[in-house]
Amino acid sequence: MREEVARKWYKQAVHDLEMAEKNLEIGGYDVAAFLAHQAVEKLLKTILILREKEVPRTHYLDQLSREAGLPEELHERVLDLTPDYTLSRYPDVSDRVPYEHYDEAVAAEKVATARAVLEYFRAEWGKW
Repeated sequence: MREEVARKWYKQAVHDLEMAEKNLEIGGYDVAAFLAHQAVEKLLKTILILREKEVPRTHYLDQLSREAGLPEELHERVLDLTPDYTLSRYPDVSDRVPYEHYDEAVAAEKVATARAVLEYFRAEWGKW
């Protein structure tokens, strides 16, 4: 049962990453950043499920990354995605609207981080 739940989280994470990559191609940089965050969040929660831990009801990637035991270098990269949960979606959290915060280079780096987390996952648990 636990593996079935983990597989659902994993499949959605992979889909989110694929959609982030597609948004990079069409200039949807804010959406790409948000979906990169979502992919990482779901991958980290997949790891926690597989380790038979309770999945925290949080969107804070720093907390999830620590609990999932990501290597320090990858953990540091993941920290850069945490603000994108709100910054990429809500126009009232900064002085600019969300899409103005992102350009191709910024979004591409965030998507690359999500891809690195997926590669880490696959190295640890194989390709599902």
